[in-house]
Amino acid sequence: MSFVSFSHLDFGYESADGALFHDLTFQIPRGWTGIVGANGSGKSTLLKLVCGFLHPDSGSVCADGLRILCKQEVDIPPDNTEDFFDSNDSGTFRLRGAFRITPDMPERWHTLSMGERKKLQIAAALFRQPDVLCIDEPTNHLDAGTRELLMRELKKFQGIGILVSHDRELLDSLCDQCLFLEHNKAVLRSGGVTSGATLQEAEVEQKIALQQNLKKELKRNKLELQRRREKEQKSRNADCKRKLDRHDHDGKGRIDAARVTGRDRTAGDLASLQNRIIERTETRLAEIGKIKKAEYGLKIPYGCYSRKNVLLDTPAGVLPLGSDRILSIPSLMIGSHDRIALTGDNGGGKSTLLRHLIPNLKLSSDEYLYMPQELDNAVTENIRTTLPALSRKDYSKVMNVVASLGSRPERILDAETCSPGEWRKLFFGLGALRKIKLIVLDEPTNHLDLPSIECLEAALADCDCALLLISHDRKFLDALCNRRWHIESRNSTENVLRESY
Repeated sequence: MSFVSFSHLDFGYESADGALFHDLTFQIPRGWTGIVGANGSGKSTLLKLVCGFLHPDSGSVCADGLRILCKQEVDIPPDNTEDFFDSNDSGTFRLRGAFRITPDMPERWHTLSMGERKKLQIAAALFRQPDVLCIDEPTNHLDAGTRELLMRELKKFQGIGILVSHDRELLDSLCDQCLFLEHNKAVLRSGGVTSGATLQEAEVEQKIALQQNLKKELKRNKLELQRRREKEQKSRNADCKRKLDRHDHDGKGRIDAARVTGRDRTAGDLASLQNRIIERTETRLAEIGKIKKAEYGLKIPYGCYSRKNVLLDTPAGVLPLGSDRILSIPSLMIGSHDRIALTGDNGGGKSTLLRHLIPNLKLSSDEYLYMPQELDNAVTENIRTTLPALSRKDYSKVMNVVASLGSRPERILDAETCSPGEWRKLFFGLGALRKIKLIVLDEPTNHLDLPSIECLEAALADCDCALLLISHDRKFLDALCNRRWHIESRNSTENVLRESY
């Protein structure tokens, strides 16, 4: 198989307002193609269409052979896990060793970190050697070392690879082309996301310049039409016999001669010609359509510093990590103005530590905002039921946060179409209704598109409260945090938390 082909594809969710895709026609060749677009633009939906989990309303998707989708979610082990561990193939041994995957991982799935689950998901997919491999946000939850390993393994893939990611470095390193989803259409641009985004920005600037020139031209042409119509009316008045004396036979003769020679039609023809020019200009403007640059930025106050000097003060201790491993922690304290980055490898115990610390906070549940790595169905259902019950003022405040993070409020409340990134924005928006003293976020940049990550970073920088953040995005943490808690391995059975400034 050489291509995945889309032909005049239309698709929309029944409960959504309008089509998600309209008349998509393009081909995806062998090698890696990145899918780029804002949260809710249809990136994950496109992968499901390729793999046959969804079907177009009209048009077609042609993708033959074995197709595998690695979804964002890693709630359960992959279907082929048993075959993956039973295989004696040298390539399988290499994958298991490279990703540090052990046979007991499926049995202790609920204790694995999200990064460990993601490693097994992708390794099991590569083991099957599919013709088409679709991967949705593969670097979510992965530490730096695993991310580099993943990049090397994906480069070895020989089939058709389709990658949805907000990881700019991964897209630039891996992809020969990127498909940009824009306003229910798709534009294929060669190269990685950086070159494609530069070209996209240049195209937008060209459209804006053309639109401005056409508007100026339209204004000039309308003024010219007005002048020609005035001239036409003046000509008609000059050729009107009603103003002549009934005995002025010479004047009537001149008017008759003008009508015969067409002088009275000339001005009218010129006005009609000008009107056609205006119509053509208006058609070109309509074809360009509305051009709107996304404007991100949290415009409302978020959080407030606690009057308590200490928000957390816990003694040293040991936390079980599963599989006979432990995490040793020193006494820990969080002050009202602290901004702390919690780092470490996948499976090191970062999320376990957060779950230990939350009940020990010297704050009520209304005074802190805790966002786990993944928002489960109970959380999203609570968001869905809470929003309609809000006052108009509070609802508007939440949606202002959502809009400032780059999503359209009018389309994100449907569970069928709401993306994981959009749920996170709604969760964060609801926090604006409370006097938050501490924000605790576990991998907050997962599922967010690139502009939204930048906006979230700016919003957190402006928050008037303490922060405790887990992220593998070092740039994100460096911009926001002034303290660091780092988990490292002491030996095969013990990890230890160390603190630095």
